[in-house]
Amino acid sequence: MPYSGGQTKASSGAVVPVAWYLLNLLALPVIGFAVLAWLFLSSEQAPALRRAHTRASFYMSIIGAVLIFSGIGVFWLLFGNTGNFWTGAIVWAIVLHTSFVLWGMIALAQAIGDKPPYFPRRFL
Repeated sequence: MPYSGGQTKASSGAVVPVAWYLLNLLALPVIGFAVLAWLFLSSEQAPALRRAHTRASFYMSIIGAVLIFSGIGVFWLLFGNTGNFWTGAIVWAIVLHTSFVLWGMIALAQAIGDKPPYFPRRFL
């Protein structure tokens, strides 16, 4: 007897790019981004929902890296190699990294629920 709550339609596969986004942030930084870039480049044939999550994950990875490294660079220019630099840079990196991980968790929930990501539509 089949389970009554089983899936009635095929999965869109939107969880895959979001999972690689989170792996990029948490466990496999370079490898995760390489796989995410490959998914982004080969997403033309993917369903619309998976394509949207792939694009959002790819763009958020780039935006996160730019914001974190540019912020640390600004702290370096302002303070040099002092205790103020290290304090500001570490706090900046932790807050932004945590924010992007939380965005990834929300995106994962959206992908599991077969909903589009919270991301500007013009970039999707």
